[in-house]
Amino acid sequence: MRIKLSILLILALICFSSLVSAAGGSRDTLIYAAYTDVKDWDPSAASSTEYIMLASVYETLVYYNVPGSQQILSPGLATSWEKSKDGLSWTFNLRKGVTFHDGTPMNAEAVKYSIERTLKMKKGTYYIWLAVKGVEVVDDHTVRFHLKNPAPVDLIASSQYGAFIFSPTAAEKGTDWFMQGNDAGSGPYRVESWEKSQQTVLGKYEKYWKGWSGKHFDRIILKTVLEKSTQVQMVKSGEADFASLIPVDSLPSLKQAAGVEVTTPESWMNSMFLINTKKFPTNNLKIRQALSYAWDYQSVVGSIYNGLASVAKGPIPKTMWGHNASLPAAEYNLQKAAQLVKESGIPADQLKMTIAYIGTSQEYENCAQLLQANLAQIGIQLELKPGPWGTIWKQAKTLDTAPNIQSMTWWPTYPTPNDWLIGMFKTEDPALFNLSHYSNSKVDQLLDEGVKMEGIDQQAADKIYQEAQSEIMKDVPAIFYADILRRIVKRSSVKGYVDNPAYSGIFYYQLYRE
Repeated sequence: MRIKLSILLILALICFSSLVSAAGGSRDTLIYAAYTDVKDWDPSAASSTEYIMLASVYETLVYYNVPGSQQILSPGLATSWEKSKDGLSWTFNLRKGVTFHDGTPMNAEAVKYSIERTLKMKKGTYYIWLAVKGVEVVDDHTVRFHLKNPAPVDLIASSQYGAFIFSPTAAEKGTDWFMQGNDAGSGPYRVESWEKSQQTVLGKYEKYWKGWSGKHFDRIILKTVLEKSTQVQMVKSGEADFASLIPVDSLPSLKQAAGVEVTTPESWMNSMFLINTKKFPTNNLKIRQALSYAWDYQSVVGSIYNGLASVAKGPIPKTMWGHNASLPAAEYNLQKAAQLVKESGIPADQLKMTIAYIGTSQEYENCAQLLQANLAQIGIQLELKPGPWGTIWKQAKTLDTAPNIQSMTWWPTYPTPNDWLIGMFKTEDPALFNLSHYSNSKVDQLLDEGVKMEGIDQQAADKIYQEAQSEIMKDVPAIFYADILRRIVKRSSVKGYVDNPAYSGIFYYQLYRE
């Protein structure tokens, strides 16, 4: 009997393995090859690549529509909303009949709890709610935000980070409970299992308020695939339906592969290397200026990115409002760089620094190697330190373990220039994304003013943000080198995908297989 049961078990495992490995041909299952695992499961704190999973597990009050749509925002957990004449209060009418995955009803108390918990924890992008003075439960399905100063709460409520609404019952179990791979969302999918550094499996939530009529995937499997070439082969073979961080030099072959679809839409994403302003020798302004001149901008966007990027002009992408077009153009000039190194006064034997970057990114690696070669010509030794994002991010937050230069690609929490400027360049203690450990009181003041004006007069806020960018550029806390196009690589059998630059993840509920 034991032998028979063992055989049946083995056959069952083989069948399941076949389903997973051949999911590219399964109508019910979609596989996503991700370059990193989930690092933060807590919806109040998550603020990075977790969005590829969280976007389908949690929901927000409203959603930002594809640019060019007739309406900027569409209903989510809120069906309608309005603000007071003075802009100091916003009222949201909530959708009825929605439950969280643990069965707790989604209501005004849950909204109040979610936002207040996020503010109280002061992690991730909690700062998007800083204008909120209080959250009032008007009735079971009406919630009102009272503000210290006018702010675009409807836009903030569409944020891909820090705006998730979740079950108070589940969240009371704490961050440690979330970090075991548990969820408290109301989205179409719930977390079925998590194997750390291996995969996350999402299964459909049967009681999802939109229902399951029509074409949808029942299961989403997010596999952690660190090797770039493996991701490429998985998509080509049909073992994966989507892949993330595909190297640009792999795109031509992928475009020719049968059953693969490659698109490169415009984005609100840009790439930079943050320069540590507190760590020797990059705490020297002359050295930071030298680094900016030692960067070969045209070679990077033309050769390394194969034209899928343009040379950046400051911290804000050219596609985002608030971009300062009057900033000086980036310049590659090794002679100037060498002169600045000389002016720094740092002895030649102390001109050593480190650069950390995501090892699975071919673009980061090629950029780092090019910079290493250029710096060698002006007497600076650069040590390359590739690694997984979770590791290098953790090390970069603390000065003792931080590198001198840190890779960063940014996309907005919600569509506003203050996200880049506050997220990376406002004084932080402890550091979260300000990995250059940059602090400038004038910049801090300008950003505070800009946020306040944004809810009253966007044009005035635009001018303030442009001034802040000018101040930041004087201090050179980063090498701003590329405004980049997105790289969407998927199996052509997967339909329903619509690109939206406001969101870095994929809404799996919209997808189906032909």
